[in-house]
Amino acid sequence: MPARSRTGLRLVVAVALLVALCGIVPPHTVNAATTQARSGTSQIFPEGKPYIMRLGAARAKRIARESKRLDGWRKDHPVKEVQVSSDAKDHTWTVSYLGADKTTNSQIIIDDATGRVKEVRTGAQVAWQMARGYQGAFGRSLTRPIIWIPLFVLFLVPLIRWRRLVGVHTLDLMMLCAFGLSLVWFNRGEIETSVPLAYPPLVYLFLRLLGIGFRRERRPAGGEWGERRALRVRPTLESAFPTWMLVSLMVFAIGLRVGLNAFDSNVIDVGYAGVIGADRIEHGRTLYGTFPSDCSQCDTYGPVTYLAYVPFEKLMPWVGRWNDLPAAHVAATVFDLLALLGLLVLGWRIAGARLGVGLGLAWAAYPFSAYALESNSNDSLVAAILAWGLVVAHRPIGRGMAIAFAAWAKFAPVILLLLWLRHPFPRAGARRRWPGYLAGLGIATAVSAWPLLLDGTDGVRRFWSRTMAYQLDRESPFSIWGQHLGLHPLQRGVEVLVVLIAVLVVARPRSLDLRRFAALSAALLIGLQIAMPHWFYLYIPWFLPCALVALVPTWRVVPEPDQPLADDEPQVRQARMGPEQLAPA
Repeated sequence: MPARSRTGLRLVVAVALLVALCGIVPPHTVNAATTQARSGTSQIFPEGKPYIMRLGAARAKRIARESKRLDGWRKDHPVKEVQVSSDAKDHTWTVSYLGADKTTNSQIIIDDATGRVKEVRTGAQVAWQMARGYQGAFGRSLTRPIIWIPLFVLFLVPLIRWRRLVGVHTLDLMMLCAFGLSLVWFNRGEIETSVPLAYPPLVYLFLRLLGIGFRRERRPAGGEWGERRALRVRPTLESAFPTWMLVSLMVFAIGLRVGLNAFDSNVIDVGYAGVIGADRIEHGRTLYGTFPSDCSQCDTYGPVTYLAYVPFEKLMPWVGRWNDLPAAHVAATVFDLLALLGLLVLGWRIAGARLGVGLGLAWAAYPFSAYALESNSNDSLVAAILAWGLVVAHRPIGRGMAIAFAAWAKFAPVILLLLWLRHPFPRAGARRRWPGYLAGLGIATAVSAWPLLLDGTDGVRRFWSRTMAYQLDRESPFSIWGQHLGLHPLQRGVEVLVVLIAVLVVARPRSLDLRRFAALSAALLIGLQIAMPHWFYLYIPWFLPCALVALVPTWRVVPEPDQPLADDEPQVRQARMGPEQLAPA
């Protein structure tokens, strides 16, 4: 078979596999058992006239029983008590079924005007609105197959190495896409299936990135471990697409995601929290313990998250309610573009424009970075800070400031504090650079933490109870630990393992290049997410920039002359100052 035909056949096979992975069930499909039935089951009544409930509790209870929508559920969850309540505002009746422990384990919602069942809730859906599979609750039109599947194709096709289609690089990219399979069931309201499906790609990426970070060092022939051979590690982007086409695809992806954000996106509570916090700071009020009732638990983030929204809230002030929140839209877009720009600049600096565009395209086309943008969450802020942290990684003070800002935004990057203490390039005197790193930490902390003092020492106490204490005590069905309480010992084991690795990286590997540095950063963040009591798809952008740097380029090792070179020789110092990083043999 001609080479061109073989390449075409590989392309067809890969696209078919992708569609099978991402589109077996349309991502926006909602399970019939959890459909909210928002379209036309309620009658419209003139404004100003009070609505009089028609059905009555007894009839609502009978309708729920006759619907038989919960017969299968009740076989495994015996009902000890039935309660009926009405909501005159929504014109609905709620029939709640309580188990032996007096907690509600299922509900049926009935439209008062028509007597039809609008919604059925079981298990976690009773308490967790995000578990109910409401269409468009996260991402809006982004998760429609006509947009969702082409984005996966746009991410995979330019980045796959078609001449080596069957290989670990292809598997890496497919595992980044495998979260889409979990999202299918999440969008159907079946979190008992969606949550476990998120862990295989998390575990694979954790182990794969650890493998990159701790890859075995080769002993120099006839030398000691302290003696190095000079090796150039030069990343390149292996893509069948020319650079101009990569630029075009990146611009298209940016336009698509920004356009969707402007015309078809919603602001979830995470974005709403940023606007409220910015308003509090602007008016000199303490951040913690003062949020309104419609977002009472939204003061769980670090002060940098709220400070980042201040310029946008200043231009588009909050009016005191959860409306369209233009400040949140603009802030999320800026965070997203800053993350993309950081990756583009980083790739450009270490290997030229082609790699920069490739990393930018990877971010712009990756559906789950767009998922955070279309939900107008604050998660891309962490991604932007870490991406620019990699750009300035050769400067200890820059590393210190970046990791401090990220940790004061969302606390997960604290796990990187010891790793980022190390200089990510093999260079003489690197161990003496920790004062600059600590200075960066101090400067960023001073800039970030002052809102805690808006209420004196009370603000500091509230900060702990409303953030870390709340997160540590949180119970959630959005993790395997929350769904299967018997796994708690294993969860503690994972936590200990991640902490041990976070300490081990102070000394191992003996020397870091940029790829190892990025891989270990991503691995630690993923390991922490695996151990967390609550996980969601919006957390993927936290580790995405570091993972893309480690997984997308081809990192080629080009040896120098055979003789070992000392760290202080001029030619080594000069090579290390350039965009090409050196790694140990």
